[in-house]
Amino acid sequence: MIPTGLALALAAVRWLVQGSGNVYTTLGKRFYVPDPDLGWRVSGDHPIWLGLEVIGVIAGIAAALAVAAWVIRRIERKRGRSWRWARIATWVVAVVPLAVPIVAFASGGAPDRAVDVLPAGQTAAAPTSGFDGGLALPAGRYRAVAGSSITARISAGEETFDARFTGDLTGAWQGTPGALDQTSTAAFSVAATSVDTGIALRSQHAREEYLHADKFPRIGFALDALVAARRDAPDTVAFRARGHLDLLGAVVPVEVTGTARALDAAGAARLAIPAGARGLVVRADTEISIKATPLAADADSFDADRVPIHVDLVLANTE
Repeated sequence: MIPTGLALALAAVRWLVQGSGNVYTTLGKRFYVPDPDLGWRVSGDHPIWLGLEVIGVIAGIAAALAVAAWVIRRIERKRGRSWRWARIATWVVAVVPLAVPIVAFASGGAPDRAVDVLPAGQTAAAPTSGFDGGLALPAGRYRAVAGSSITARISAGEETFDARFTGDLTGAWQGTPGALDQTSTAAFSVAATSVDTGIALRSQHAREEYLHADKFPRIGFALDALVAARRDAPDTVAFRARGHLDLLGAVVPVEVTGTARALDAAGAARLAIPAGARGLVVRADTEISIKATPLAADADSFDADRVPIHVDLVLANTE
């Protein structure tokens, strides 16, 4: 049928224009756009991103309608008259798939300068030893506030996607920004149920089948020691640290590299830091081996053993 063929062609064009090569459809595609404070942030635009499985469904409908049209014509020849209601029904079914590419195109395209997955951190620049400089911020407790997130890069099902955690991210760093060689402590955790892979069913599988969120409701990190720090700009230090994750009831040692930047008044306003508080943005990277965690039992489900993890912490000193 012509409408279904047109729907198939338009859906294929939409998929090619998207350029993501995605297998599965996403009703609210997640994009990252440049941000002056966090480096990258999730865009507010969430267009429909068609996947190959929808194109396959439309192709199946087209094939089924072709068979139905052949059957209807044979029945009409036997009856010697037109089978009107059958023809109307097939036309209705043929027209419906057109809504899929039309709605997808209407939802818009990728935002300007957007990327599909969070760009990797610049961990190679982190110092390996020594402490050289700090930040002009008061000593005290810097707690996580809104805007903080944890993103794990997953390769599975022949796709690479971000599993992003933002719900109920709590914790704090206690230390002296101006003297990072002094003892400091940090502990943060996030709700396992907040994982968002960009596809609802895949996120549900992550929560229930891999993270077992009902049994292990939170994923935690604790700082063991700052290893090195170097001031790269008046408001920025690069650092290296040792810590451990609390993942599925197991302790997983990790090395963390990243940067900490003191927010000026404009940055604090953009990130909604509470009035009167000093703000700090920590962007950090680490990596885990699936086979070295309780996820090892599911290692065959992943296309790669190494999982890069990026953390954006927006911290506020309110005490």
